[in-house]
Formats: sequence, C-alpha cells, structure tokens
Amino acid sequence: MGDPIISGPRAPRTAIWEITSACNLRCIHCEAEAGTRRPDELTTDEALSLCDALAAAGCHHCNVSGGEPLLRADWPTLCERLAQWGVQVSLVSNGSLLDAEAIETARRAGVGSFAVSLDGLEKTHDRIRLRPHPGSSQHAQVLSALDRLAETGIPRAAITHVNRWNFGELEAIHALLAEHRVQVWQVQLGSPLGRQRQIGVPYMIAPEQLPELAARLVALIRAGKPPRLSIVDCIGYYTEAEPVLRSARSNAPALWTGCYAGLLHVGIDSNGDVKGCSSMPREFVAGNVRQRPFQEIWDDESRFAYNTAWEEEKLTGFCATCPYRRVCRAGCTSLAYSVTGSIYENPFCLHRVRCERERGGSR
Repeated sequence: MGDPIISGPRAPRTAIWEITSACNLRCIHCEAEAGTRRPDELTTDEALSLCDALAAAGCHHCNVSGGEPLLRADWPTLCERLAQWGVQVSLVSNGSLLDAEAIETARRAGVGSFAVSLDGLEKTHDRIRLRPHPGSSQHAQVLSALDRLAETGIPRAAITHVNRWNFGELEAIHALLAEHRVQVWQVQLGSPLGRQRQIGVPYMIAPEQLPELAARLVALIRAGKPPRLSIVDCIGYYTEAEPVLRSARSNAPALWTGCYAGLLHVGIDSNGDVKGCSSMPREFVAGNVRQRPFQEIWDDESRFAYNTAWEEEKLTGFCATCPYRRVCRAGCTSLAYSVTGSIYENPFCLHRVRCERERGGSR
C-alpha cells in the first residue's frame, strides 16, 4: 500500500470546472465530446452553492472551462462568486467569442487570467477545431482574441495539445504566440478519449516520438524567449530532460512526483460530477454534488483510492520494475488509463522509451 505523495493537508487547491458542455466548435480531439448543452447541467443556484463549497474546501485556483464557458449565460455570475471568496479565477476559452465586451465583463467579474486554445498554424488548427457551419477561420479569431487580451495587459496563456498533425509546427507555433504577446504556452498531449477515439487516421503521437518532443521543448525552454513554456504532467519522466521540463513551471529544477488528482486537484463536470481530474473519464466519478455535498464527496478518500490508497504491487509491465515506480506511480493517471485501460502502466514515458531503445540496440 502506498502513502499519499503530498505533505500537509489534502485539499482541492486547484479545480478545473467545466461549467457547460455547450460549444460552438466540434473539435476532433475533444475528450468531453462537447457540443450541445447537457439537460442536467447545474442550475445557477446549484452552481453558486458549488462556488461556495469549493472556497470552503480550500480551493485556491479555479479554471472555468467548458465546452465553451462563454455559452453559459451566467458565467460572469459564477466567476464573480468565486473571486469574491478569494479564489483565483482563470477563464479557458476557444477564443471565438472573446470580443472586447466579453473580456471587460470577465475582468469586472474578477477573472484574473485567460487561457485560449491554439493547436497549430492556420491550416492545422482549423482542421482540428471544426465549426458546425462554414465560416471565417477560427485560427484568425484566436489570434484576434490574443491581441485583444494583450492590449488589456491581463495575464494570458495559450494551450496546445501535441499530436501528429502539429508535431512539425511546434517551434513555429511558439514564434507565432510571441508575435501576439502571449506570456505562457501550455503544452500537453491529447488523450484517446471522446471524439479522438473516432479519428480514422493516426493522430496521437507515438511513444517513440517523445524523445524528439522533449528535446525540442527543452531547447525552447533553454532559449529563454517568450512565451514561457508550461509543460503539463503527461509529458516527461526521469531522463536528463525531466528537471528542465518541470522547471518551465517553477523556474527551478524539479521532478515529477506523481499524479495529484484527488489529492490537490479536482475536476467538476457541468452536471456536478466530481472527479480527481477533469480529463478522467466517467469511470472515475467520485460523486455528484446533487446527491452529496462537495465537502462530503472530497472527504471520502475511498472515492479517490487510486491515489489516496495507491498500491505499488498492482503495477504491471515496465512500470512494475522501474526504479522510479514509487515516486512516478505510472505517470499521468488519466493518460495511462486512456491508453492502456489501466492506471498501473504507462507507455508514454521518456525513461521507458530510452530503456526499450537501448535494449533493442543491444540485441
């Protein structure tokens, strides 16, 4: 039986709250298969109560997302309630609705930062982030939104999920974001969940491409040019690239120390389902705030046992004998599960890929 990997009290310090599944795009990789609004979406009163509960539980930062959060009419009310409690609020958007009025509304509601998705140069981005009906380039709308945000001076980031279609464009994306004065570039892998499972051609990068990805990201980090990189937890693990990749967030060498889902992080769906991480599929739902108060769900550690009562002896394959297994715990839980159907083995690991290459080369 493994002990929790955190020191101090367990609390949902960071929340990702998908306040609606409504979306004006049909992105081919969308894990939530967003599009239409769920019939059981939390009402305004229920959502406001959840704002209060998150603050009471110790939430420090809430990423308000969707779907497209701006399609939920009461989004300013929810952001304002969180901000009134002292919660740092970030608004995560596809950028198509972020006009000057929406940005000013968000600022008045206490939104402290924005994150906008950009998944490639124009042709690639528009190929991934589809519109239900023909229209102007969504890529152009994202860049316009980023320019408007830059004019306000409000903190802003861009989010890119790396896949085979944009793999060759990463340096160009970084340069483009610099032109549009983006401050932080969040880079992550897409998971084969939701719509991504339906793509009929190779889309997700292969584990064998991870060393090249890491080398290119390390080069961008060491170059020190804006925007600053933020490497998400699904990339890395225990090669010489590890402290550099982790330093992109902390500005100091750091190492992956395991998944914090259900320990320091929480994800909430638009219908009130609570999970340790928003990217986890429905199998990981710990409860619903309509049936149990949020604090009661969170305090029931058995509902987050994959981390609160992690079991080393369940590791399989390469992960079972890896020298870093007690710290790494098979890397990103959501990615491991989506790729293998188990949280106890993860092929998307730099150390694993290197070891397997060395073994292959020595035959």
